[in-house]
Amino acid sequence: MAALVPLWRRHRPQRQALIALRGSGRACWPDPLPPSQPWPVQPLESSTGQSLGSAVAVDATVLIPYLRGDASSRHSEPLIAAIAAGRWRGVLSMATLMTLMEGPLRLGDEALAARYEAVFSDPTAWTLVSLTPQVALAAARLQRPGLHAAVAPDVALELASALQGGATAMISRDPRLLAALPLPAPPLP
Repeated sequence: MAALVPLWRRHRPQRQALIALRGSGRACWPDPLPPSQPWPVQPLESSTGQSLGSAVAVDATVLIPYLRGDASSRHSEPLIAAIAAGRWRGVLSMATLMTLMEGPLRLGDEALAARYEAVFSDPTAWTLVSLTPQVALAAARLQRPGLHAAVAPDVALELASALQGGATAMISRDPRLLAALPLPAPPLP
């Protein structure tokens, strides 16, 4: 006898484990932003044009406040809930994943690091983008003089990873990342 169920239902408990991680890393990372600094982007809503199954790149500046349970992470809760529900798929660079693992390991908490590894390695919810020659080449191109303002290597890798992972949006609190993106041209009169 066998139960035939959609793949998204089979993996739902593992995706939902992401929600349970909120606040699990309270002491894992130093606070990167002063508590009074506001969230620089509007909260995600389903009306942002992201269709079902869209890939959304997320970096450590969004995930760490969520994992710490910071008050500022309330703006990322719709994003995390959408990924956990299977409406969107998260895209993580290896640099972001490494930063997420460093927090618990800094405290010697192997069990928490293993929980993070299990959740962020779930292929139904997250695409992990390895540092391949293609990603390295794309990051190097982003750093080419004349195309953009000076792009830091870690920012270039985040952007290149988002592109390689098929992301249609990039969610970050890093002002360097926003500065690296070209502004849209003003409309013609």
